[in-house]
Amino acid sequence: MIDKVANILLNPRFVNFANNTKYTVSTESIFKATGRPAAIMMDNHVDKDTRKYAATKEGLYQALCLAIYLTMIPLVFQKYGFKIAQKILKGDSSLPAFKNAAEYLNYAKLAKMDKKDRQGHKLLAKISNTLKSSPEDKLTLKEHLLSDDKPPEFPTAKGAIELSNLVGTVIGLAWIASELSNYILHPIMCGLGFEKPKNSSNK
Repeated sequence: MIDKVANILLNPRFVNFANNTKYTVSTESIFKATGRPAAIMMDNHVDKDTRKYAATKEGLYQALCLAIYLTMIPLVFQKYGFKIAQKILKGDSSLPAFKNAAEYLNYAKLAKMDKKDRQGHKLLAKISNTLKSSPEDKLTLKEHLLSDDKPPEFPTAKGAIELSNLVGTVIGLAWIASELSNYILHPIMCGLGFEKPKNSSNK
């Protein structure tokens, strides 16, 4: 039993998944959006209407968090965080002049594949034909992908993206989500019949 668990935990795919902030936060949000409402509904110490209200609001809030995370991280934090890292490390071979974070991520996916699987892969078309790790390198990064058993993976670039994702997680979920929920969740809960509009309650 322990061997089976160890094999799962040491599986390269599982390791890559665990090291990816985007995947782990998304998975956590999905579990929260389903697990927390389910736990609330199973609490028999609270009346049914209160449970429905709390479970619905919690599910909507977690769905909002996931939507904010999936849109803001790649479009804002990952994109500009990667560019800032490139400016700081300009000319450093540890972080080549990838066009953007998306190009690096495509390169990283190919670099992790077996050499035979890279040949003719559709992601090759998304890698620049002239990009090199440094001016002294005789091969382009695309040529490294096609000829090397283990092409350079540039962990600094990976670190820049993960740091950007982490910063985006803190700002997006701890601040922006809580602020937006005040404006978004109340109208939705009113539409579902769980709350009354503020105007009618004031009257």
